[in-house]
Amino acid sequence: MRVAINIISAYKVYAERKIEDLQEKRIVPKMIVRRRLTRSAKIMLYLADKCGFKDGKIVYASAYGELQAAAGITDAILNNSPISPTLFQNSVYNSAPSYFSMLNGDKDEIITISSGMKSSLDALKTASLQALVSGEKVLCVSIECLDIDRIEEVNLCTKYLESGACVVLEIAENEQDAKEIQEYEESGIIESLQDLMRVVNMSKKGFNKVFVEL
Repeated sequence: MRVAINIISAYKVYAERKIEDLQEKRIVPKMIVRRRLTRSAKIMLYLADKCGFKDGKIVYASAYGELQAAAGITDAILNNSPISPTLFQNSVYNSAPSYFSMLNGDKDEIITISSGMKSSLDALKTASLQALVSGEKVLCVSIECLDIDRIEEVNLCTKYLESGACVVLEIAENEQDAKEIQEYEESGIIESLQDLMRVVNMSKKGFNKVFVEL
């Protein structure tokens, strides 16, 4: 089964090491809250802001999850040090959308997906199904933050250690003018983000109605 979706808004961001301007002070004015955010949470808040999304259903995807928090926990265990409660809290895969939900008072459903290099593809399928069932708009976002100590010794999958893509979608009323998702790679981007990046790039070119195979 396939459906046609409208891309209401779309955005992407990436950097070789660290994305510099995520406008955290504007988006999260309270410093005490801002300091607790993971890099993934900051990127998600930025992407959602760029897409004009404040509340509604969310499908969030990441192949590697909160890698920085996980690395901090394992370092503490290795060094027989106390584990930071903040690191423990931030280590779960749904940290980023949960922060978004709390900061925006969004009480709608959140689905978190991690399926390796197919993560953003499965997120896009799930978000489209959510839109089909609910009749509502859905935020679909995928993020990878890999900037941990000595990552260069094992990184073979991406040029960009921080990257994210985001679309707000809804089911199209008809399939007229809908396009197949274009099959091309965005150079240097981790494979787990490529499928959602394709949709973002199509939207930037003016193709805002695409088919998604469920």
